[in-house]
Amino acid sequence: MSEKTKVMSLRLDQQTYRRLNAYGTSRGISDSAAARELIAGGLAADGLSLYSTELGTYLRGVVQPLLDQIDESLERRNAEQEDRIARVVHRATRASIVAAIASVEIEKGTFEGLEGVSAADIYAAYDKQAGLMQAGYSLGEARERVRRGKE
Repeated sequence: MSEKTKVMSLRLDQQTYRRLNAYGTSRGISDSAAARELIAGGLAADGLSLYSTELGTYLRGVVQPLLDQIDESLERRNAEQEDRIARVVHRATRASIVAAIASVEIEKGTFEGLEGVSAADIYAAYDKQAGLMQAGYSLGEARERVRRGKE
């Protein structure tokens, strides 16, 4: 069986009627159906606002500690990941520096003209060239600037 319904008349000013009619037209329903939908929606919203304070307080009390726990767990995992990444990057950077120092030492032993030049000076010259290349200079431009002392 269908629900019992109550028939009533409703007086609307012209602007409210236009809004109701536009709502019904946009939804493809009659003015009566539009009025029923809007009334039901308004009553539902009003019902929620009646309980929202108590319900919201309860939900915040129950859910917020769980959200805080999840947030803390994510922060801890983030910190662990950052530490792992830092260790990996540190190892790679250190290995790169070791390789650069070793290549300078090999270079000193290979080229007789570098016999009186310190490894620190050679390394510094290469470091300046690398910095210039990071700044956008080509290898040739970087070498030329370092050679001329324009670093």
